[in-house]
Amino acid sequence: MIRNRKTIHHSMQVHESITANTTHLSNGIRVVSEYIPTVASFSLGVWIKAGSRDENNETAGAVHFLEHLAFRRTLKRSTKALADAFEQMGAYSNAFTTKEHTCYYVRALSVDFPKVFSLMAELTLSPALAEKDIEKERNIIIEEIHSCDDEPEEVIFEQGEALLFGNHPLGQPITGTIESVQHISRDALLGIRDSLYNSDSIVIAIAGNIKHEDIVKLAERYFAQISTKQTIRNRNLYVSQAVQHKVLTKKFQQAHVLLAKTTEGFLSDQRYALTVMNMLLGEGMSSRLYQTIRERYGLGYTVYSALDLYSDCGALFLYTACDNKKVEKARDMLLIECEKIINQYPVKSKELERAKAQVKAAVLMSLESMSARMQSLGRGELEEGGHEPYQETIHKINAITLEDIAKMASLYLQEDGWSSVLMLSDQKRS
Repeated sequence: MIRNRKTIHHSMQVHESITANTTHLSNGIRVVSEYIPTVASFSLGVWIKAGSRDENNETAGAVHFLEHLAFRRTLKRSTKALADAFEQMGAYSNAFTTKEHTCYYVRALSVDFPKVFSLMAELTLSPALAEKDIEKERNIIIEEIHSCDDEPEEVIFEQGEALLFGNHPLGQPITGTIESVQHISRDALLGIRDSLYNSDSIVIAIAGNIKHEDIVKLAERYFAQISTKQTIRNRNLYVSQAVQHKVLTKKFQQAHVLLAKTTEGFLSDQRYALTVMNMLLGEGMSSRLYQTIRERYGLGYTVYSALDLYSDCGALFLYTACDNKKVEKARDMLLIECEKIINQYPVKSKELERAKAQVKAAVLMSLESMSARMQSLGRGELEEGGHEPYQETIHKINAITLEDIAKMASLYLQEDGWSSVLMLSDQKRS
């Protein structure tokens, strides 16, 4: 499963005053949890530091392929038996792959924790990886790629990432391409799994009504079988690419416009200022892009900015969809709005405070979701080696100043430096 472009953004590390406990198992696997006794459920995620950027051109899509195969069949159960085992308890289990990690997760009632935990250990640690299952899943993934090709935003964002990152693995689709998926062998899948699914690359994260000591006991029971092995990761750092522009035609009803520029990553001290700038630029109905492109000029129905942050770099995107005849005007208006933030109409205190309030509200409201808490714990431990208390996150957001936003705008919103994709429609409108 891959991320939905509209809804998935890099999550901030958010935690209440509830203490997050961390334990290192005997083989180095990390267990991190928040005990929340006021709920009747829990969210569990098994996180692997294995993403599409850990592949090469020949194995593009292999990590995502492995994620699919975990649910296809284990050494003990068929696909149907695995699904029945989860769903007879009312549990919901799924997984996702990103550029930098894989997460297998489940949401279930606390009374079923021991059985649910054993099932999650089974599907993550002992997939069958049988040839017949690989061939069946290969076809399913190719259909998944075709389904993405039917989604204009998926298509144009993949094109934009390819322009930004070139031949670097960050420029490849998480699913891989039809060609690469067709040629991934069982040996290649086993090799990827053996090289990346190691104890130093695994985090077990849980949020909900489960005590930490109970989690650790089961984790030692089921995950101690993984031998201590240091992962040798061939994760190349991003290298800046030249600005590129691409025009293509597709059988969609609208034309689509994407501007893209690289930024620093989530480990940078620019992280929070970038997040707030992105909010006021193109997130929400009060944002600059929405108010101009949609409300003032009526150029398009959908318009937004998006910020994807990775460990060593990031990407800022400006997107809208419109009629073919308005493509160039829409592209120009996106650039003009960026220029206005730098020169004509810089951000004022009221606008900054509103954007900060939106970011803080998202942080605080996420504390009410066990799944959001679990993802925050898992991402924080896997990507940064720890988790940031929510009070610290709020403090950092509050500390963002007008000068910080002006600096981010000067660095990233200048007219030059944008790569662009214009995707025209070949459909004639009546």
